[in-house]
Amino acid sequence: MRENLIGAEMIAFAAACDAAATLDELNGIWRRRLVDAGFNFVALGVHADPLRPERTAYVFQNYPEEWVAHFSAQRYHLVDPVFRAAEAGAEEFVWTDPDFLQPLSWRQRRILNEAREFGLRHGRTHRLASILPFRASASLVTSEPDMPEEAYAAGKLINVIVHHRAAQLCIAAAPRFEELRRRERQCLELCAHGLVDADIARGLGLSVATVRRHIERARVRLRANTRIQAVARAIASGQIKPIA
Repeated sequence: MRENLIGAEMIAFAAACDAAATLDELNGIWRRRLVDAGFNFVALGVHADPLRPERTAYVFQNYPEEWVAHFSAQRYHLVDPVFRAAEAGAEEFVWTDPDFLQPLSWRQRRILNEAREFGLRHGRTHRLASILPFRASASLVTSEPDMPEEAYAAGKLINVIVHHRAAQLCIAAAPRFEELRRRERQCLELCAHGLVDADIARGLGLSVATVRRHIERARVRLRANTRIQAVARAIASGQIKPIA
């Protein structure tokens, strides 16, 4: 009977998320659900500056405002240990786990210590699918380390549901760009995987000058200021594959 009730509640929650028309509305639904479940602080979204995410991305969180302002001002998102662990392949980890703490740099340890001063102590993070052209994860934080495992399992499912809907809303709001030519797509996709122009040229049997010309034309079509921005917009518009 209890299992049926939980199932019905989750189905109703998923329906409410699907009905959300904006990211702000979805954020409110998500935040209320997890706070009601007993989590003090929660975060969900792409690995970006929480105060300045890209237009085609999102960051939901209810962390203390002073910590968020400090995190943003110090550009901690570039070296955040939680983000880096998720990007390195960790599916799920606890912030106090020795396996998570051992490889951290002194700066990353300082970030964790500073976060604890704001009440962000007992956290558990899980990686999310790269639906958007950015890596993403979700964190559930409690004041005590003894939250029941079933609560974490429910929180994880909630985050997956909300992440999927948030990605849909981000994609729908993304600007439309001119379609790239085949060679432009190929060059940008290889560029996204870290290849330099000479490597791209060898791989495609082109000259370096031709590769640069294709990338420049793609940049213009996508109205991007840099090739990095061009790659992000090509991924966001579905013209090249997301970075694995």
